Amino acid sequence: MPTTVRTPGLLLTDHTISVPLDHDHPEDGRTIEVFAREVADPEGTDKPLLVFLQGGPGFEAPRPAGNPRGPGWLERALKDFRVLMLDQRGTGRSTPVGPATLEGLEPPAQAEYLTHFRADSIVRDAEALRDALGVKRWSVLGQSFGGFCVVAYLSIAPEGLREALITGGVPPLRTPVDEVYRDTY
Repeated sequence: MPTTVRTPGLLLTDHTISVPLDHDHPEDGRTIEVFAREVADPEGTDKPLLVFLQGGPGFEAPRPAGNPRGPGWLERALKDFRVLMLDQRGTGRSTPVGPATLEGLEPPAQAEYLTHFRADSIVRDAEALRDALGVKRWSVLGQSFGGFCVVAYLSIAPEGLREALITGGVPPLRTPVDEVYRDTY
């Protein structure tokens, strides 16, 4: 059940959903939680959603709490949208990744576990959240690593998008996603 809080100039609604750790094999039963905070102007609760995909990877989404409305772009975005600040899997209030998560696993098992924290999984999490919220289509804004996530979104689930905005983080467009990841190691 979402929790909503009113702060000066903002309406904040927290959403948490359970998703498969491995979207390709949900039958294995491993799940994680994904958290997102919906930020709205109190007079704009009927506006469409804009999902913010944070840079990093490894950083939680910003936590706007009132006036001033930071980050700097948020004030402008709230004129046209409600903004969904997604804590990508492994960050913030989503199920974390760290020593406690990986403890007791041999290095190959740790590496296998970490393969589930890529842009393609983040997109599938966003799609699960879109479905849970009953939203037909939404807009996405990717900053830095979030830009990689937006490009992955355009490849994996374009039917869920109204528009895609990127502020850095554009991967080589002629290289398949799996090769981009392999080339970074």
